[in-house]
Amino acid sequence: MKFNKIITILVVILVILLAMIAGVYIYKSQNNASIGGTNSENNLGLADKVTDECVEEWEEMQNNLNSINVNTSDEKLSPNCSFTFKRHYLVCDHTTNEYVNIPEKMVNATYDVLQKNYADWNIDKFSSNEVILSKDFEGECGEHYILRNVDGNIVVFKIENGIEEEYEKTDIAVDYLTETDKISFENGLKIYGKENLSQILEDFE
Repeated sequence: MKFNKIITILVVILVILLAMIAGVYIYKSQNNASIGGTNSENNLGLADKVTDECVEEWEEMQNNLNSINVNTSDEKLSPNCSFTFKRHYLVCDHTTNEYVNIPEKMVNATYDVLQKNYADWNIDKFSSNEVILSKDFEGECGEHYILRNVDGNIVVFKIENGIEEEYEKTDIAVDYLTETDKISFENGLKIYGKENLSQILEDFE
């Protein structure tokens, strides 16, 4: 009889322990599930946020691009617009710049109209007040000069395809120049560019 009571007590204690262990296990499982759910929700929210930001940036980029395209197609050349023609010569590898006022037929022209009229030129810049066009050319630029002493005065020769042709006679007397300059003109002083030529002649006057 006494033995049966002991067994009963042990069974009751065992059941209580098992119930406690089961309760703790269930509690932890629910807590982890809750945390996991929260993290999932947070991750989902973060993903949504990142996606939304990417979409907003993409839309902004598209709007800017559309705006640029619209502005380019709508913008027209004003009567005060300046044109620059940049010519790059492949033989001497020099580039000349020609600055002109806008041709009358180009006043109020759009980008597309400009492109059609100058189809063989590259449009480097297009705005209502300035247009820059560039193009490659075969041969030399035609702005190569050489200064020589001819009968005591400086004479300018233009060089084209290696051939010297008299370009301009000056009244600058070689006798009044320094010995170093005299030697330079005896050997021939090479100059590139009309602006540089004008500056050199002005310095010797």
